[in-house]
Amino acid sequence: MSLRVRGGDLKEVFDALEEAFKAIGIDYYLIGAIARDIWYSGSDQIFRQTKDVDFAVLVGSKLEYEAVKQYLKENKNFQDTKGNSFVMLAPEGIQIDILPFGAIEIDDRVDVEGGGLTSIKVNGFMEVYLSGTEKIETETGHQFKVATLPSIVLLKLIAFDDRPEKRTKDARDVANILAHFFDLQAELIYNEHNDIFGNEDQTLEEISAIVIGRELKKICSTNQSLLERLRQILQNHIALKENSVFIRNMVAETDGTVENKIRLLQKVLASLYR
Repeated sequence: MSLRVRGGDLKEVFDALEEAFKAIGIDYYLIGAIARDIWYSGSDQIFRQTKDVDFAVLVGSKLEYEAVKQYLKENKNFQDTKGNSFVMLAPEGIQIDILPFGAIEIDDRVDVEGGGLTSIKVNGFMEVYLSGTEKIETETGHQFKVATLPSIVLLKLIAFDDRPEKRTKDARDVANILAHFFDLQAELIYNEHNDIFGNEDQTLEEISAIVIGRELKKICSTNQSLLERLRQILQNHIALKENSVFIRNMVAETDGTVENKIRLLQKVLASLYR
């Protein structure tokens, strides 16, 4: 599968980042909207696209993280941003989020020097790195590890839970993934989850929700506390029903009712217990 990059405008950005990560000797994977767009590029449907780029980078210390940023500034003309110490601007004006995780974390949190936002939570980043990525070749000629769609759902549920006032798009993305997951991941569903079929009352969205829940459980298999947190997040939204901002945003993004979105979240949740 290849990412459709309009006009190849990300090639130079990818070249620069790949060179910097290799020079410092760190591993990384694509997350966020750019990862979502990679999976959506396998569909004939048109989705909103982003030019922002988000990389999760596995670093052993703050010095190693700063070395990556310094390399990009000195050798590739990247610039820091005032409002967020985890964001840089490429010469092309593209926003690059470089989000560190690994030994740099303290209680799933990373603090760095700088201005603006200097602290982020990275709960789930390591689990996605270990069990929730696939290597994808892009049309720019790069091969990157990319967070899978279930991994994106995981990170968005956690991100919204951490900062609901700042993460209004997360629920919309989760709703969109549920709506199109069957078409985008039919091979995975038929090859690894064909035991689901047989219940004629299940919709394609409900099948997708069950599979996503199963995949989430695999990703969280090495971290029971992360699995419990994910269960609690879903339970809270289901219990709130129409009072859940997350569920209301899901409804606003796709066709359906509050009851429909609750049923989908219940299917995801049930798979986390099986």
